[in-house]
Amino acid sequence: MITRINEIAGFLYDFERYAQLDGTKYFLTLNTVSPNGTLTIMKYPEGHFTYHRKNENYWDIKEIAIEQDMLSEIIWGFRKTINEMILESSIAH
Repeated sequence: MITRINEIAGFLYDFERYAQLDGTKYFLTLNTVSPNGTLTIMKYPEGHFTYHRKNENYWDIKEIAIEQDMLSEIIWGFRKTINEMILESSIAH
């Protein structure tokens, strides 16, 4: 669970535990409200993260590399949704 901003590092360290694997990278897809769509965060085996947005107004043509500070802000903003996913995966396992 992410209840404090300093817990984001632990979540990112264990990202693979909560994300799905597509054969190459781990990914976590979050629904966005404004604009309506999705934000997908991906982690590669080398440890770097990227993101991709797709919504009713536009979508990114390719994945975009993301710096740790911006990634932390995104995770903090989506912590309620992420915490729900963590709870669901804890119950399922």
